[in-house]
Amino acid sequence: MTSLMVFTRDLRIDDNPALCAAAADGPISCVFVMDDQIVNASTASPRRQAFLQQCLGDLSNSLEELGAGLEVISGNWSEQVQKRAHELQATSVHISDDYSSYAKRRLDHLENWCVSQNIEFQRHPGVTALPPGDIQPAGGGEYKVFTPYWRSWLQAPKRPTLSPPNCLVSIDSVSTSSIPQSSRQIEKLRTDLVGGETHGLERLKQWLQTGVNRYEEDRDIPSTDGTSLLSPYLHFGCISPLRLVESSSNVPGSEAFIRQVAWRDFYSQILNSRPDASRHDYRNRGDEWDYDDDVYKSWVDGTTGFPLVDAGMRQLQAEGLMHNRVRMVTSSFLIKNLHHDWRLGADYFMSQLIDGDVASNYLNWQWVAGTGTDNNPHRVLNPTTQAKRFDNDAKYIRRWIPELSHQSAIDAVNPSIAVRQETGYPLPIVDHHESVEIFKGRRLANATKKRS
Repeated sequence: MTSLMVFTRDLRIDDNPALCAAAADGPISCVFVMDDQIVNASTASPRRQAFLQQCLGDLSNSLEELGAGLEVISGNWSEQVQKRAHELQATSVHISDDYSSYAKRRLDHLENWCVSQNIEFQRHPGVTALPPGDIQPAGGGEYKVFTPYWRSWLQAPKRPTLSPPNCLVSIDSVSTSSIPQSSRQIEKLRTDLVGGETHGLERLKQWLQTGVNRYEEDRDIPSTDGTSLLSPYLHFGCISPLRLVESSSNVPGSEAFIRQVAWRDFYSQILNSRPDASRHDYRNRGDEWDYDDDVYKSWVDGTTGFPLVDAGMRQLQAEGLMHNRVRMVTSSFLIKNLHHDWRLGADYFMSQLIDGDVASNYLNWQWVAGTGTDNNPHRVLNPTTQAKRFDNDAKYIRRWIPELSHQSAIDAVNPSIAVRQETGYPLPIVDHHESVEIFKGRRLANATKKRS
């Protein structure tokens, strides 16, 4: 008996059902394929690639301590996994299940090949806290609204968490290979974010000790450290989402934080049922979008003349991160003020974000667009009102917009024409209320057209 453990978005040894099952099958070989189709995609992020490489280095060290190595290969994912299984004469292949359209296609392709080769193929939970399909509404299918999903999610039995294997019996004669560098430029990561399970678990420990109790109060304030910054570790599976829930459950004030993990699971179960939702409207509103290269570039560069929008876009370019509240404001602005397709914004976010996740990114964009799970398709986040509410002291705005850094909070949040002329900060590229009315009028006309 020989087992091949294929790591994907489960780059950890703690609470990894696929790794534990592979170890139980006997001698093991561990592999990760740097998938050309992902690495070279237009939405690939150099920072996310750099973070991944750190994750793989940390995983390799952990596996070596258990007695095994990690072989990291670049190329066509299916071909490389099949080649490795063939070389090992593997009797079983173990892998964590995943739910994007591309992940499902490559898993199905590998399973069909394993069946043809008489190799046992096992998919395991671990990418989500609760696997899609474990809970369903009365009529079957996926939950389309979060609140009833959340109630069911809280009550649903979860699998037991698993400790790391005590040891691994390796069948590899090959020493751990070096981690291939992407052909893209690898940029320096934000200094306090280092990829890997070791760093993720330490960050989780600190968050539970010092941050989670204030999460409900601070999470919408972009100038504070009110969020956990665990999302990159969750995306790559450096932390088990179920372990995170289990560790948080008895900490006072943790329910709002755990709710965010449930949102992540909620979007995964939607994507599992509707894999096309990363590219197509979950709820078709019949939208017809504009495109203006100069307007789009102003949004990307953070020169729209709306301070909270511009601060968020400049943070994204500088760090590959953006505060959650500001993500909603910037996306609402692109869609409902600038009338640009949500897919354009979602793709740009994916090309920048360290924590870029197909389900969370694209379905959050659809939520804001009103084509997703939000029952209010006309919801608009006024960037000036949002700034007054969540950055009233302008600490966030003044940090990311140097032109406004020496202005009073009032003038930074909503600069007058005189302040803009003095500092060189641009005039608003649209009138907020007028542009929103145009958007709503278009959507109403499209809805009327669909009904007729």
